[in-house]
Amino acid sequence: MRLPVRDIWEARVQGLCGVVCAGEELWLCGNYGQASLDPPRVVINPNRLYPIEAAIREQGRFALCVLGASQREEARRIAQVRRREPDKAGAAGVRVATDETHGVPYLTGCPRVLFCDLEQALSTGDHTVMLGRIREIRNDASRAGERPLHYRDLARIAGLPDWLQRALSALWLRSGMREAVYRLRLRRGGPPAADLQRNTYLIGGHTETELLVSQGYGLVDRSRRLKPPEAPAGLRRRIGVCIAGTGAWGAMHCAFFRQASSLVDLYICGGNTVRTRRLAQVYGAAGVFSSLDEALADSRIEAVSLVLPHHVHATAACKALEAGRHVLVEKPIATTLEDAGRMIETAERAGKVLAVAENAHFRPAVAEAVRAIARGDIGEPLYLEVRAGTPVLLDGWKADASRMGGGVFLDIGIHYVRAMRLLMGEPDRVWATRAMTVNARISGDDSTRVIFASEAGWQAHLLLSWVSPSGGVPDITVAGDRGLIALWPQRAYYDYYPAEPPALARALSLVRPAWLAEKLRTPNAGRIRRQVPGVDPAGYLAEVRDFLDAIATGRQTSSPGMEGRRDLELVLAGYRALETGVWTPIP
Repeated sequence: MRLPVRDIWEARVQGLCGVVCAGEELWLCGNYGQASLDPPRVVINPNRLYPIEAAIREQGRFALCVLGASQREEARRIAQVRRREPDKAGAAGVRVATDETHGVPYLTGCPRVLFCDLEQALSTGDHTVMLGRIREIRNDASRAGERPLHYRDLARIAGLPDWLQRALSALWLRSGMREAVYRLRLRRGGPPAADLQRNTYLIGGHTETELLVSQGYGLVDRSRRLKPPEAPAGLRRRIGVCIAGTGAWGAMHCAFFRQASSLVDLYICGGNTVRTRRLAQVYGAAGVFSSLDEALADSRIEAVSLVLPHHVHATAACKALEAGRHVLVEKPIATTLEDAGRMIETAERAGKVLAVAENAHFRPAVAEAVRAIARGDIGEPLYLEVRAGTPVLLDGWKADASRMGGGVFLDIGIHYVRAMRLLMGEPDRVWATRAMTVNARISGDDSTRVIFASEAGWQAHLLLSWVSPSGGVPDITVAGDRGLIALWPQRAYYDYYPAEPPALARALSLVRPAWLAEKLRTPNAGRIRRQVPGVDPAGYLAEVRDFLDAIATGRQTSSPGMEGRRDLELVLAGYRALETGVWTPIP
């Protein structure tokens, strides 16, 4: 049966799969072709929204790496990678090397690589036709005879295993079902409209004006500079650690260090003698001290963990660093940027580790979500939304904004500022507002909404409260143009909602009558729950182990003082926006 094609994808213009590499970019190409034999030339047609087009123009050369049939999964990962991701090779899990002869990057492990010079670039609307003159064709002898990978082999139905998809595809093509569906369509509505140009545009094309709008946010999003930490190695020598502070969170630090490694010799320092000795008994501490000066005078102490009121962080940390001790300080690093800077300078002079206890940096679900975003699971990230906090009654220094450094935004929000930096990137402006003050006993904010924004095109909305419950909802969601990720506190998983629902959800939508389909469908029908590794979903143990590993190996901690200072800088900018009521620029 002959039917008019409706768009270029139905016309099967895609052929063999190749990966085009130039500069720091790589791009999966399914419609390259031979342009001439003498001299040998190849033609490619990159989309102008992808940074590969600009990279080829800038470099004046590129490599076309022909993929073999066994590289289907690599091709899928490369095709899926976020369009504006700066490290596409890392996100796709492939290796790119630079050829010394041609000075061109190429994908390793391909049966054939064509090294080309850009000879001509022709504007053809939202794509550019690029003619490359082949300088060298390099074959991998070990893969001789392997058939190339066809673009049609990449087709995949979300949620279906490959073997089932191949079986269904064979059934569709060989049983006559496809022709039967076409005949039914002809009987019911006549031949499909054969407006190739319009249909192709509606599915995936762009006008020049639309291109300018999209390109205005940048072809590469470099706003994210902070990365999730690597798993630290196990501690291999004894380290004496003193916990300074015996409040509720000081007791938690005692538990974290005790669980972190049996090689930690634990000491506890606190002004309340009775409580200090009780904690020492519970956690098997090797000794107790009544003051920080007393602890720092003991040669058994190599590191201190400061769990003290915010306004004394800088004084205590500098004293410990000057005494030659490594320091882990609870968030926030300090209450002013000047104090934070003094702590960082002191650590550098002393040659000691200054780490900030920011567990959001070590939440395994956050790290997995960062990788999912980079590999393109949700497309381009647009919004991060946070809802966090719970009704609490505060007194003492926590109720005093001058000693606390602020209110709920500083105390809880700083965790999510770090999560935002990992998941989205560095913002360049902030706006904030707050509802009525409910707890008049505290001088800081008790309910605040903050919006961070980036010129790269994303926003982060943080709703934080000490007076309103957050309810049974995720504390972080990240929405993109191809899906959504939801992260839950204290959970060893995250939820993924692809824009294209899984096979089960699509099947339920076909159930008739419609009321039965509605009854069968649930909000979780389109959810894919992904488990994350480890037994520390909150990240507290990981932050302690990272600190100990940095001391033992001499490496930089994953959460150094400079990153804690940046978190504080963003929070203080938010407070300035709260005072002025206008968008406030961020350095």
